[in-house]
Amino acid sequence: MVICTPLFVVSQEVFQDITNVGIYDFMDELANLKIIDLSSVTKPYSRKFIAAKLKETIASRNKLNKRQEKELDFYLRDFNLEVQPDLNYFKKTKGLFHKKENFGIPLSPLSFVYKDSLFTFSIRPIWGINGYLTQKKDSNAYHRWGGAEIFGTIGKHVGFYLSLRDNHESQFLVNPGFLTTEEGAAWKESPLGGDYSEMRGGVTFAWNWGSVMLAKDHFQWGDSYHGSNIFAGRTPSFPYFQLKMKPARWFDFTFVTAYLVSEVIDSSRTYKDPNGLREYFFNKFLSAAIMTFTPLKNLDLSIGNSVISCSRDYNPAYLSPFLFYTKPNITGDSAQRSHYGKNSQLFFNISSRQIKHLHLYASIFIDDLGSKKFSDSTTFNCISWKAGFRASNLFNLNLTLTTEYTRTSPHTYSDPVSTITFESNRYNLGSYLRDNSQEIYALLGYRPVRGLIFNLSWNWAEHGGAKDTKTLQTLVWSYQDLKFEIAYEFINNTYISLAYQSLSITGDRTLSPPIFYGSQRIISGGITMGF
Repeated sequence: MVICTPLFVVSQEVFQDITNVGIYDFMDELANLKIIDLSSVTKPYSRKFIAAKLKETIASRNKLNKRQEKELDFYLRDFNLEVQPDLNYFKKTKGLFHKKENFGIPLSPLSFVYKDSLFTFSIRPIWGINGYLTQKKDSNAYHRWGGAEIFGTIGKHVGFYLSLRDNHESQFLVNPGFLTTEEGAAWKESPLGGDYSEMRGGVTFAWNWGSVMLAKDHFQWGDSYHGSNIFAGRTPSFPYFQLKMKPARWFDFTFVTAYLVSEVIDSSRTYKDPNGLREYFFNKFLSAAIMTFTPLKNLDLSIGNSVISCSRDYNPAYLSPFLFYTKPNITGDSAQRSHYGKNSQLFFNISSRQIKHLHLYASIFIDDLGSKKFSDSTTFNCISWKAGFRASNLFNLNLTLTTEYTRTSPHTYSDPVSTITFESNRYNLGSYLRDNSQEIYALLGYRPVRGLIFNLSWNWAEHGGAKDTKTLQTLVWSYQDLKFEIAYEFINNTYISLAYQSLSITGDRTLSPPIFYGSQRIISGGITMGF
């Protein structure tokens, strides 16, 4: 790549946090209206990519309604660093140091920015708090966090980003055992609530048809609006190397190899020192690749596979992006050693935006696939599948309707060998409901003006026993939630929200945060700056 650099078109990549739902939803809406082409099976998107799509939308401004036009201008303000060649745009917005040529402090988004012919730099604050008022006595809770993020580019091809968030929860709202869509945490010890820090970052090298990145971050694979069943991106962040290529309009390829956190103690390396026991975990690795083909405009067909492996040293066979990891003899091991040393998966995704306003999608995740299992009634394939749709701007009234159904058979994500489970920090990499479960999710959203959204959602889910041989043979946990939420992004990357929900959780108490268990009404709300 370095040798060929003079042949490349100028391109730097910095990836946009997947929790920035505002810009991701707007990109999705533009794609559903056929204003832009978008392959949404892998996330995050780069800021350069988002900026290019927003700039492309300017040419179709006459196809947007008034609210969408204001949304476009609003998000262009955030991505002007990537769109504009200099900081002259900043002089037309509210902020400080307008007379400076290369730097300034815009107020929306609140940040410090610097840009010259070689170097682009931005630093932004991160702060937020969410509170929960329940009907239970002395069971209210809050989650607060703070920190900062930095991103920038150097020269024509190099990008970098990093962020640090210190978090505190007055009560534990998330842990590996809870069935929740909330992002996972690696907790510091605490008797009641807890603290944890989340450090993310990466450095990228990009050219006009691809990029490579070394990062510690989250990523999502699989189309969804309420948690993917392939890679959901809700574990604590882990380090990985990524290769992305789009050498043709009809072909997209992504490869990831990562170091996961097994949290399985390696007793052979654990020892005592004067301050206590020094524990080492078994090494745990992930390699995954996904190919997306676009045979027709607005139709994406994806196939991918992955492998979880455990070994003292990393096996170089898993560094190849184009191997089929589900084959048992990929590393030259015997069948038995292959079983105990790795756990492989196969997955498919289809996404269609061929009907204007409508996004249809489905994904299938398969573990331990065997052809004999389709005809043998005593065995079964371990499969998770998800299907759904989103209709954007219904009746040209700024209405959005989303519906999803997910069903996962027993033992799909688990494994009898604790070192090769489909997990990191004991959080499932796939569906938040894990094995033996099903879910229906529906959302009706209304955006009357720029930045303001009213959401009415209904979520129903069930989880079955760990020893079941058929899906939901025994029911151990059930969940039903009707929620109304109002959120307003009054400046870029800054939200205020308020929600009311009727919640019912029954069954195994260990699968839910204690504050939410039972039947009750909950009021929640907060403010978020940054992501």
